[in-house]
Formats: sequence, structure tokens, C-alpha cells
Amino acid sequence: MKKSFKLFGCFVASLLISGCFSSGTIPAGGRNLPQDPLKRYSGHKARIAVSDFESKTSGLNTEVSQALKEYLVSILTSTGRFVIVPPSETELIVSVGIIEFVPENSGGKSGIAGGGSAASGFMGGLLGTALNKATMQLSLRIIERGSSSIISSRDIQSQAVENPGNRIRTPRNKFFRGTLSEYAGTPMGKVIYECLLETARYIVLNVPQDYYKD
Repeated sequence: MKKSFKLFGCFVASLLISGCFSSGTIPAGGRNLPQDPLKRYSGHKARIAVSDFESKTSGLNTEVSQALKEYLVSILTSTGRFVIVPPSETELIVSVGIIEFVPENSGGKSGIAGGGSAASGFMGGLLGTALNKATMQLSLRIIERGSSSIISSRDIQSQAVENPGNRIRTPRNKFFRGTLSEYAGTPMGKVIYECLLETARYIVLNVPQDYYKD
């Protein structure tokens, strides 16, 4: 019985430590894409625009919002699938809203369950070290500019919990050396990285093939 309880606790902890999940439409036109949508591609490209990230939460300045947009644009460009242009030069616009951006939310515990709050029942009541949990939620829409119709949409949520004694690793690229440098090696850095990768994957899978032209 005790062994089963410990296994259950470890399983719950693994779910709470890190994750990026979302809900939305079924990918359109992506059946012939490789298993990794972000793998470098050579062929016709789609011209798309990425609007400024719209902050729908408090405590987020414009510099961070702009840095997040630039990070996403860099990922999309690196796939070789897109040419990023101003909205007036394309019929396809990617719109991203920042619904939640919480770099630090302490109160969890690193006991058997890991990450449970003091108000979350018996899990949160377990003794342990307080944890730093970061969360982020984006509202993503792919819009046909001429008709203003939404081709595809999805909410993307991500969270990461700091494991006491272990520094979280984030990519060593220019984005974590500039405006986002304060998040390097933190749960929020991991959240940003994973959440923007998931956003880029979704865009690749949901831009209709009709938009790929010479």
C-alpha cells in the first residue's frame, strides 16, 4: 500500500513539475508534414504576418511582449516555411494574446506530491520546501485578413515548477541574453521556451497549404 502511494505521488509530481497543453481545432492541411513540424524545410513558403502580442493581463510591459513576439518570429523563420511580412502585404495574420504571465507563484511544496498548494487538500498539506511555479497562457488565432474570419484558433498553456537544488536549463540564444535574460535558468524561462515552441508547431500545422506559393 505504501509503495503504491509513493508511486502515485511520483506520478502526480511528474505532471506538476512541467507541462505545456492546449485545446483547439484539428490541424488543417498538415497530414503530409514531417513528424517534427519545426524541422527545417525547403520549398514553397507562406507569407504571413505576426501581430504585436496583445497583453490581456497586468504586470507585463511592452518590452517583454515585443521580445516574445520576436522570439516566435525567429522560430517560425528558422523552419524555412514562412516569410514574415507586414499585415498589409499578406492575407494571413497570426494574432497572439497573452492571457496569463506569472513568472513566480510560490506556495507549493516539494514533498511527495511536489507543487501542491497549502489549500489543495492532503497533497498541499505534505511537508516540503516551498517551490517557485511559473505559468503562461496564450490565445492564438490565425486570421484571414480580407474577411476577418478565423481559420484556426487555440489556447496554449504552460507551467513549470522549480525542482529544489536543480537549476532549470533554458536555451543559450540571444533571446535569453536580452529583454528576457531575467528569466534564463528559471521556471518562467522554461515556460516561455516550451510555450512558444508549441505555438510555432501549431502555426505550421494549421496554415493551409493554399498559402504556400512561389
